[in-house]
Amino acid sequence: MASGKRIGKKSQASNDFLEPLAPINVVGTDLGTGRAFNDAAVSVSFSLPALSPNATSFTVTASTGQTATGASSPLTVTGISSSATPTFTVTATNAAGTSASSAASAGVLATTVPQAPTASAANVGTGRAFGNGAATITASSVNGGKTVSSYNASSVSGASPLTVQSLTGGTTYTFSVTATNANGTSTATTTNAITATTVPATPSAPTATAGVDKDTVSWTAPSNGGSAITSYVWAASDGKTNSTGATSVEVTQEANTAQTYTVRAINANGTSGTSAESTSVTTIAPFFPFFPFFPPFFPPFFPPFFPFFPPFFPFFPPFFPFFPPFFPPFFPFFPPFFPFFPPFFPFFPPFFPPFFPFFPPFFPFFPPFFPFFPFFPPFFPFFPPFFPFFPHFTGGGGGCGPACYRPWWNCPSTAPCCGNCFY
Repeated sequence: MASGKRIGKKSQASNDFLEPLAPINVVGTDLGTGRAFNDAAVSVSFSLPALSPNATSFTVTASTGQTATGASSPLTVTGISSSATPTFTVTATNAAGTSASSAASAGVLATTVPQAPTASAANVGTGRAFGNGAATITASSVNGGKTVSSYNASSVSGASPLTVQSLTGGTTYTFSVTATNANGTSTATTTNAITATTVPATPSAPTATAGVDKDTVSWTAPSNGGSAITSYVWAASDGKTNSTGATSVEVTQEANTAQTYTVRAINANGTSGTSAESTSVTTIAPFFPFFPFFPPFFPPFFPPFFPFFPPFFPFFPPFFPFFPPFFPPFFPFFPPFFPFFPPFFPFFPPFFPPFFPFFPPFFPFFPPFFPFFPFFPPFFPFFPPFFPFFPHFTGGGGGCGPACYRPWWNCPSTAPCCGNCFY
């Protein structure tokens, strides 16, 4: 104030030559809405005392160092750190000089939007259905002086952690994350990259092919959901099931039974859906051309349930010693083409055929005319080759007539005819 000058009601005109008095009623108000992190703003209002000379400008100074200058109240101080609580003083200036500083205002909490969050992403994978991968987003942020109300990542909002879904297995993602409080939304930050994974896709229906006592089942590997397929589980409609690492399997089945098959794929995240059923196939029964009355009359009990088939049936050729070397292939007219063979003519090798071509009806003295051989095979072990000569019809000597011809077993102890018999 100029020397010798005094402020008073009756000297108002002269007051214009004096500096203003110190401002009063200094009040700060936070202007946080929409303010970027660490760029808080406070509006500071003030007034001059009633008898103060007029001021042409005012300067507001924050205790944190920021200032603002203007011609009137209020003035806005910017650049204040988020969550700071500065106080403010004001000076008034005119041509005569600058006033003393006002008393400090009360402290004001300077707020802003949150700081850009720190965020990380992790693949969920386990149990996620094919085509619906998920990532977990974990975020944190300095709140800008007001509590963070939510985080946002790829249109998903909420408290941390966030789960982002509907991701495609095998695809790599990053996520843009923001934080929000009452003042607004922070700038975005980008997470680390992750590759989404899921369970495998549901396989298409397998292909089943019938075989002898087994079926062959094959299928095409489905999309793996971003994680390698480790195995498959197949199932038959008759209840059989097992796992395999291949895309085909041979399934032992009962002959003449029909079944369908399904398959599921497994990876580290879990098991796919079950495929549609294959077409129905009927397992084929074994066929034995040397035993034509087997299929379909005996399955599934032969073999291995009929143990007396070769090699377990030793009396089958070549184990039937009464025929070689003339059967087979030297005796092609075996049954059903030669019905009078065993049991009617079992005991003449090696003299039958080609050595004895006159079989019945051309040789009528064959059995039943010679039926009385109690020691004939199998009770007569000395049959051919040990007894190769069949008994002869014999006759006496010395001019005996034909009526005297008798076989030795019919020769009486005293032979009235010709006196002897040949043995």
